[in-house]
Amino acid sequence: KITNHTNEQKEKAITRTPRKPLAVALAMDNLFGAGGGGGAGGGLQQWFLSLPPVTRIWLGSTLVVTALANLEFTKWNNLDFTRWEDVIGRGSSGRPEVWRLMTCFLFAGKFGFSTIIGLHLMTQISTRYEKMGPICTRRIYINPTAMRPGGSQTEQQPNEHNQRGHGNDNSPYYSRGDSSDYVFALLFGMSGILLSNYFILPKLPSSMTHNQIYRFFHRHLTFYVVYIWSKQHPHNRVNLFGVALSASYLPYAYLVIGYAMNNGQVVPLDILNGMFVGHIYFYLASVVPQVLGRGRAVLSTPMALVDLCHWLEGRALAGDGGQGNDGPMLVDVDGIIGG
Repeated sequence: KITNHTNEQKEKAITRTPRKPLAVALAMDNLFGAGGGGGAGGGLQQWFLSLPPVTRIWLGSTLVVTALANLEFTKWNNLDFTRWEDVIGRGSSGRPEVWRLMTCFLFAGKFGFSTIIGLHLMTQISTRYEKMGPICTRRIYINPTAMRPGGSQTEQQPNEHNQRGHGNDNSPYYSRGDSSDYVFALLFGMSGILLSNYFILPKLPSSMTHNQIYRFFHRHLTFYVVYIWSKQHPHNRVNLFGVALSASYLPYAYLVIGYAMNNGQVVPLDILNGMFVGHIYFYLASVVPQVLGRGRAVLSTPMALVDLCHWLEGRALAGDGGQGNDGPMLVDVDGIIGG
């Protein structure tokens, strides 16, 4: 009996102590995988893990940066972006502060009701956009070794799981976007918001800007995604504070609400800037390929970014022959946007 009892204890100890590779794999799956892992965790943890991967990382990073600044573990003026000199090392510190290019989008504001509403909107719209399928900007793979008789390259023929996008046989993109396309869209939006805020905002008349200066751009990026989603799914019905309307009117409704909350005196430039950059992205990603035709496009998700996202998600690398076309299926996500 003593021997059996000792063996049972050893077996329990073995089962309770996970192997390191398995633990690492489970951790990466929870962070980058499809989410919703069964697990014993419930409530907020289960809800957080059920979010799609890009939304989960975006929300988690925003919560961490916002909490660190509000709890004064770091000063908020070490996270903002006002001058390029601080980024390239010509600021007061004398060293490059490259992190500002990222943290200025991750600080949601001081703890308060408006910050909670902003985080709620960001999570809702990002989840919708990611689950319903981001706009795909991954180019269809062209095999450089296979040549047609005329000397031109032959491109891989799309199969039933990998149709050309935008309802156009000449589209250069796959039809279904995935995480890498969403990350590329966010990087494009962040670059466009910073550049337009630096070069365009100072040129606007003071009667319109009222000398507004933005140091953080979390709301800009949120309404950038709002605009793209509304253009991609214009006929979807949404519920904005109890009012049902088409998705195509959603960003303009927020613009009117923001203008009204400023007593009709100041235009909410953060919403307007996000919509402006979102319109540029949607035009380049969806309209230009249809106008140019012949499989030509302006935007293209870098292959390195595609491989990185696929590796984090445990999928086949596009560079190793995997096409990475098993992106999210088009689904309808119910819920209330904005409240």
